[in-house]
Amino acid sequence: MLHRILFGNKENLTRRIYFWNLCAGLAVSFQSAVLLLAVKRAGGDFAGGVFVILYTVPQMLYALSAYSMREFQVSDVKGEYRFSDYYTSRLVTSALMLLACLGYGIVRGLTPYRMTVLLLLAAYRVTESIEDVYHGEFQKRGRLDAAALSVTLRVSISTVVFCIVYGLSKDLISASAGMTASALLIFLVCNRTILGQFADVRRGLAANRLIRLLFVCFPLFLGAILYNYLVNAPKYSIDRILGEEAQTVFNILFLPVFVTNAVCLPIAKPMVKQMGVWWNERKAGDFVKAAVRQGLIILGINLVIIGGGYLLGCPVLGWVYGADLSEYPVTLAAFLCFGGIAALAAYLAIILTIMRKQWLIIAGYLTGYIVSLFVTDSLVRSHGIPGAGYAYGVIMAVVFVTLLCATIGGIVWGMKQSPRTEEEHGLSE
Repeated sequence: MLHRILFGNKENLTRRIYFWNLCAGLAVSFQSAVLLLAVKRAGGDFAGGVFVILYTVPQMLYALSAYSMREFQVSDVKGEYRFSDYYTSRLVTSALMLLACLGYGIVRGLTPYRMTVLLLLAAYRVTESIEDVYHGEFQKRGRLDAAALSVTLRVSISTVVFCIVYGLSKDLISASAGMTASALLIFLVCNRTILGQFADVRRGLAANRLIRLLFVCFPLFLGAILYNYLVNAPKYSIDRILGEEAQTVFNILFLPVFVTNAVCLPIAKPMVKQMGVWWNERKAGDFVKAAVRQGLIILGINLVIIGGGYLLGCPVLGWVYGADLSEYPVTLAAFLCFGGIAALAAYLAIILTIMRKQWLIIAGYLTGYIVSLFVTDSLVRSHGIPGAGYAYGVIMAVVFVTLLCATIGGIVWGMKQSPRTEEEHGLSE
């Protein structure tokens, strides 16, 4: 029964891939908002504030656990690294993430109660990270639909479990434990079913190329860390200059920006493997056409989101969060426009990863970081809440232009090279 649900009908495979990948992206993006809403409604503002802090730390440190390796793994069409290499690296980075969360709790002097919640939420992220490395392998084998459906089930069910348990117990430990346990159970059940389709996938441990793999993917990890900072830079500036009330309004207005990424980036992911094939075979026409086509699709989706956000965003968000946002429809539309630029920049980072030019990603985000030091505080001081959004827009526009230049240069240079041999990929070992 579960096998039939996960794999469905092969005749509709392409539609299944895009549909479930979109559903997975939306489920992941909305999860934090739903969990926070449940805690605030059932436990009050204080409990909500405690939960936000404890939830945000593992969420941000997830970048360390995942190491932004998914696109690199899927586009490794020549098999330069084996699944056991990716699996071992993920165990190592996940262990480091857990240690980082523990260190944070000790340094901050968290109470045993809060430390327990923090580590349970960190364990949830570890489950997500280990699942991701399996799903990268499934995507390489053409079954992203099954992987994305599994993510949708895991996130949706674990979120419902958290909300129910917290609503009944008003206890973050019980709710976090329920969410983590249910997520692990869904992962194990779905993963076992999918692995039955790919019996040759062997986990194992492989340390001989671990350091090399972590080194070549380090720019992706550093890029993710820098991106997380750039996304939150306006929030830090608001906290320093405007205060908590403005922070609340900004966070509500900024929430749809994450939805933009959730809707747009799933458009790119199903093509990662095929574009990796075209890049390695030096099929410039196919590679460039696919890149431009997907970029235009992302742009078109953004235009629809911006229009919908301008007309309906403020009334809907105001109703959900109980805030008066009637004076911010233009600001929200601007935020969504900037989110679209960020989505295009993230898409270019995926293309650079496929091209194995991941070191250029650091150049883009470092440039954005330098710009943020000069524009963020000044725009917040001069324009208030809209200024924080304008700062984000300027930063992401700089990142986008830098990555666009790097991508064009990489394509022109890369296509001049001869196709890679098996020896270059380490397959002769």
